[in-house]
Amino acid sequence: MMRRLASLSCLVLLLSACGLSPQVVNVAPSPQADSGTNGRNAPVRVEVHDERPQQHVGSRGGVYPDTSLIRPANNVAKALYDAVTRSLQSMGYNALNPGDAATELQLRLTELSYVPAEGAVVNKVVITAKLEATARRGSAEHIGRYQSSVTHETPLTPSASRNEQMINDVLERTLNRLLVDPKMRAFLAGNDRP
Repeated sequence: MMRRLASLSCLVLLLSACGLSPQVVNVAPSPQADSGTNGRNAPVRVEVHDERPQQHVGSRGGVYPDTSLIRPANNVAKALYDAVTRSLQSMGYNALNPGDAATELQLRLTELSYVPAEGAVVNKVVITAKLEATARRGSAEHIGRYQSSVTHETPLTPSASRNEQMINDVLERTLNRLLVDPKMRAFLAGNDRP
């Protein structure tokens, strides 16, 4: 009887590890932009497009990966717009009230992916973000491409709050690459040939 009960307990634990429920995460990256006057109050108009091929970030994996999807709870493009606009403003650019003659900074999010290791119990995931930035002012143009990819190994399948933290972390890393790019910063500040 004890052996049968132990076998049944193991089976219940195994089944609970296999079936993963879908999750919803709040996309709200907070890049660590340096504050100051480096932007010289240069006007910058930010525009963000979410060009990912699908709306979900990825699957949590498990036995039924098609039903254990991770989806954003909010508008991803708006979240990135808010993060970049706040950061540029704190760096000394005029991103809140740029006016008609502003430099245009167009950002395209081309990838935000969450790829779990194969198997019933997921304890390793790779999260990747790719961003393309095009800055234009008159006939001058500067293009930058930024990406981050982070592998996380966890003892347990990540919770919704942990996945939210990891997804925002990779977005912050990618946005930071944009914000610290000296050529992009110089172009946004008014230098046509950084």
